[in-house]
Parts: sequence; structure tokens; C-alpha cells
Amino acid sequence: MKKSQDLSSVLLKIQKFAPTQGGVFSYGDLFHLIGAGDELKNRRMINQLVKSGLLFKVQRGFYLSDKPDLWVLASRLKKDACISLDTVLAKEALLGSLPTGSVSATYSGIRKLVIKTPVGLIRYFSMQRNLQFGYNTLANGVRVADKEKAFLDILYFYAKGSKFAIDPVNEIDVRKLNKKKLKQYLKHYANPKFVKFVKGVVGE
Repeated sequence: MKKSQDLSSVLLKIQKFAPTQGGVFSYGDLFHLIGAGDELKNRRMINQLVKSGLLFKVQRGFYLSDKPDLWVLASRLKKDACISLDTVLAKEALLGSLPTGSVSATYSGIRKLVIKTPVGLIRYFSMQRNLQFGYNTLANGVRVADKEKAFLDILYFYAKGSKFAIDPVNEIDVRKLNKKKLKQYLKHYANPKFVKFVKGVVGE
């Protein structure tokens, strides 16, 4: 009886904090929530929550509760991730709707990475640190590129051969972009061919 009561108590704590966590918990988050004071006991409780279907282990050290936020998950799995590309452009209504259950983000890893999770697909595009700019940080800690940077990001990776559900050259409504900001951002790119490519897409 005590074991089930402990499980219920921990579940209530998880449900209480899930909204502020975006439904995403690290092992450290759960350790503090459970508060058993003993790592072995905490691990046993977490394993019990997973076996009971109350938590889902998405990868080592990260767990999901009910209805997790895919943007939050993408941000927490890679600390320097920034939601961008077609995900932001769709949200900003610069292109048609995209299939639900996927998110695109840039990060400083050495290669493109695709992670399949129970709540959707996360695509990480490798980007050098000097090109990681033009984003805002939301209240929940998620970094999100503005529409001008998201536009440059999708063209950048498209030019490198990446495939997308939409045609970045013809299906993005460039009229909604801030051309002055775009011009400032382009100064960060050393490749003149890419700069010329972008200007061609926006009609300059």
C-alpha cells in the first residue's frame, strides 16, 4: 500500500510541474521531485513510473509525461538548440502548414541529427557558432529564431542539399520578411555565392 501511495504522491508532483516543464523532465528534475534522499530509491521510483506507463523514457536521462511540448523537448535534448527553419516559417505564416509532429532546429553539433520520439520527429541541423544569432528566448527557456533568421537557415541548408517538405525557393512568402534586417544578417555570411542566392530568392 505504501508503495502505491508513494507512486501516487510522486505522480501528483509530476502533474503539478509538468506545465512549467513542458512535460519534459531530466533525471535531475525527477530526483528533486521525488526527494527520496537516496539515488537508488529515486531510480527505483523512476523505473516504476516508466513501467506503469506514467512516464516515458525518451533517451538516457530524459523522460516525458503526458502531452509533452515538442519544442521544449528539442531544446532540452540539445542545450544550444534553436527552433528555426520551416518550423518557424510555418508558425509565422510565411508558408503553408506543415505536418504536425515534427520540429526543425539548429545546433552546434558536428552533423545533422534526426531523433524519433513518441511525440514527433526532431531534426537538428549542424550550424557553426558564428552563425547562431537572430533568436529570442521564450519564458520556458526555448530559443526560437526570428523569421528572417529562419528564412536564412532554411536556404542555407537547402543550398547544402537538405530536403524539405516545401520548396524554400518558391513557397516562402518573402513579402513578410524585414528586408533591412535580412540585409544586416547577410553580413555574417562569408560565402558570396550564398549571399547572391538569398538576394535572388527575395528578388533583389
